[in-house]
Amino acid sequence: MGARGAWLEHLGPIWFVPVMGMSGLALAWRQAQPLLGQSALRVAAALGAGAALGFALLLVLSAWRLWRWPQSWRIEWMHPLRYVFLAAPTASMILLATLGLALEPLLAVPRAWMDALWCLGAVLQAALTLGVLWRWQRLRAARWPGVTPGLLIPVVGNVLVPLAGVPLGHTDWAWLQWALGVALWPLVGVLVLLRLQRIGPWPARLRASVFVWVAPPSVIGLGLLQGGVSGLWPLLLWGLALVFVGLALRQLPGCFEQPFGMPMWSLSFPLAAFATLSLRLAQAGWLPEVLG
Repeated sequence: MGARGAWLEHLGPIWFVPVMGMSGLALAWRQAQPLLGQSALRVAAALGAGAALGFALLLVLSAWRLWRWPQSWRIEWMHPLRYVFLAAPTASMILLATLGLALEPLLAVPRAWMDALWCLGAVLQAALTLGVLWRWQRLRAARWPGVTPGLLIPVVGNVLVPLAGVPLGHTDWAWLQWALGVALWPLVGVLVLLRLQRIGPWPARLRASVFVWVAPPSVIGLGLLQGGVSGLWPLLLWGLALVFVGLALRQLPGCFEQPFGMPMWSLSFPLAAFATLSLRLAQAGWLPEVLG
């Protein structure tokens, strides 16, 4: 293969983060359809097709990488920072299943396929979440450098589960896994605060990962709306997400002071999730449509 194929050795799971971003953006456009008309639905379908093709391509390349460099994924798992991104492929699977259901009137994809994709993604997400926690605990003295906002990616994957799991009929399973994500969200927050106290902020190249803080309250709010909870709680979660958006935007100038890297994609899915929650609340009459 030589030097021409050497780039493949560095194609880690972080490359699935753009798939999460495109899927989230497609869901936001799908949610905008009642406000913006059929054009929003067409944009959602185009973005969804791009996300699905990107996922399929990355899956093939990842399998090729595993065959060519069998130790590559073990290296990712053992890395003190990158191991959390192993949850990005499984979160992408859950998002693509959710998007498939949201665009079901436009698609000819059998629901059984989306069900299988969701089940596989949800099982792997739960396993990876527990694995990440076990891995963090095993790092002992070296554990604190790995505590970054990226540690929230496994949490977000779990709270995504009901968005497609409930319509697919996996209600008990979906809400149990959602509860796991909700319980871990404040725990990760405490760990990040302890890390800041002990060894200071994370490396500058991961500065954009602060936007991941926007995702949990946004997705949890969407989950509550999915479960029929209306009124104050979704609105409070939206307000908390808005606070995190404001805090994260303060870091944005510093993000552009360095060369573009894959962590910059951390902006994509959290902001798309916040936009989707805003649109849902706008349609419920709780917020002005212009805000959505």
